[in-house]
This record gives sequence, C-alpha cells and structure tokens, in this order.
Amino acid sequence: MNVIKNNKDTENALTGLLEKYNIRPTQSYHLFKGGNANEISMLAGFEFTEAILEKNQIPLLTWRLKRKFIELKKIVGESVIENVCLFRFSCMGSKDKWSLSSLLYREMDLFEFIGNGKIISVQTVISDDQAGSVLLRLDNNALCSIEVSIQMPSDSPLIDRHEIIAQRGVTSDLVVDTQIPQSSIYSFTKKGETKYTDIDMELFGFDDMQVDHIRSAFQILKSPGLTEQWQQQHKHLVTLVQLAFESNRKHERITLNSGGKA
Repeated sequence: MNVIKNNKDTENALTGLLEKYNIRPTQSYHLFKGGNANEISMLAGFEFTEAILEKNQIPLLTWRLKRKFIELKKIVGESVIENVCLFRFSCMGSKDKWSLSSLLYREMDLFEFIGNGKIISVQTVISDDQAGSVLLRLDNNALCSIEVSIQMPSDSPLIDRHEIIAQRGVTSDLVVDTQIPQSSIYSFTKKGETKYTDIDMELFGFDDMQVDHIRSAFQILKSPGLTEQWQQQHKHLVTLVQLAFESNRKHERITLNSGGKA
C-alpha cells in the first residue's frame, strides 16, 4: 500500500540501498531543494530549469530508470518493430505537481532516449499555458507528436501513454485498448474506490515519483560517469523547452542545427 513519505524517508531509503550494495559515495548528498552547498543536490531535471546549473547540482532524468521506457527503447533499438514511422506520446498531470515546461522537458527527453537521436525541429501550439501539442523530428528522421496538459484535478497521479507505430508492428507502454495506467489492487467500499500499486520490492510504500527519484539518485552514485552526461542533456532540454514556447509565440516551426542550436 502506498503511504506518504517525506524527504527524510527518501534519503534514508537511498542510504539503505547504497549500504545494501556496498556503494560508498565520495560526497554527501541530499534529495530536496536547499541544503548545504558542499553537498550534491539531486532532483528531477526540470527542477533546475529556472536557474543556471551549479556544479554540485545533478539533474536526474528519473524516467529513464523506469522499466517500461527501458523496454520501449530496447524494442526500437533491436528492431523488434521495423521502420518506425511515428511516436505518439501523451502526458497529463495536475498543476499542483507539474508545469507545462516540466512535462515538455520529460517527454522530449523520452523521445530522444527511446528514439535514439537528437531533436532537430520543434513546432508547438499551446493553449493558456494549460495544454499543448508538439510536433518533433529527430536527426534520424523519426517523427513524434506529444500532447501535454496540466488540467487534471488537484493531486492526481500522472497519466501518460507512449505509443510507437512502425511500418511493421506497433508497441505501447500500456496494454492494447487501455487509455490509462492500471493499478495492482482496487478496493471498492462505501467510501468509494481506493487503488494500491507498489512497483519496487526494495522501496515498498513509496509512490511512483519517489521510487523514480531514489532509483535515479542511486544510479548516479553507483555510476558517477552519468553525471556529466545528464548535466549536458539537461542544458539541451532546457533549450528545447524554450524553443517550444518560442515556436508557439511565433506560430512557426523552429529548426535546430546538429549542435542543438536554432
């Protein structure tokens, strides 16, 4: 059953994983905003989009550690489906947890991660900073449409779907004909419906986003070489998000060169 956990709980869980697998970080760390300047600060990448990234700040691409996205990347990379034509992504959250920028940041990174390329063109239509539709192209010629929205009710879980259409084969991170993610257990009582889902046997009781946060921080401390790679990708994604809003303002497609500049 999912229960509310705080910052201290997440850090204790990370410490427990590090001790279990005998990984000894060379520097102290924290998983929340603020903290000591001498400590590594590890948060989801979109948390750092409004300021210049400091040396001790590591933007976590938390979604890259999710099994469903790793499997989609493998399906594309190993040509289980042949000659990919189109990526169709949708992602909806509530404004108390997400901004339009954060959802664009996440989905653009997923397109590059799964599609194994770099975005070279962006065309966006945004409505009242509440919802948007984006058309993207990778340097390997793959196309992607992304629909994002922050109009879900307050405190709603993130609802997303990632479908890949090829000349031969279709794949998705949801079961065929399923529109929203399913929970493991449903309880129907006089007080209404309650859902329970635990996705990590070593992090029982943490919600989906907390599990992703802990696992990605663990991966960074386990493989420090990822730090520079994710920092560079963060800068690239910040630029892409800015271009998405610029495209909406100018009502035109923006093309990037091979260096990621417009």
